Amino acid sequence: MSEYIAKEGERLDQIVYAVYGSLEIFNEVLKANIHLADKIELDAGDRVYLPEIKTDAETKDEKALW
Repeated sequence: MSEYIAKEGERLDQIVYAVYGSLEIFNEVLKANIHLADKIELDAGDRVYLPEIKTDAETKDEKALW
C-alpha cells in the first residue's frame, strides 16, 4: 500500500482518478481511508492510503489454465 499526502482542497475522488485512472475502485480506496469519509475537501497533509489494486487483465492472467 502506498501513501499520498493531500494538498489543501483536493478531494478523494480526484486523487483516486489521478492515481488509478478510474473511479471503479473508489469504494475500496474509501475503505482504506475511513478516516476521510466525512470530508468533502481534504486538508493539506491528510494521509491518503492507496491500496494496490489488481486490474482485470492481471486477474485474468492469474486464473488462466493455459
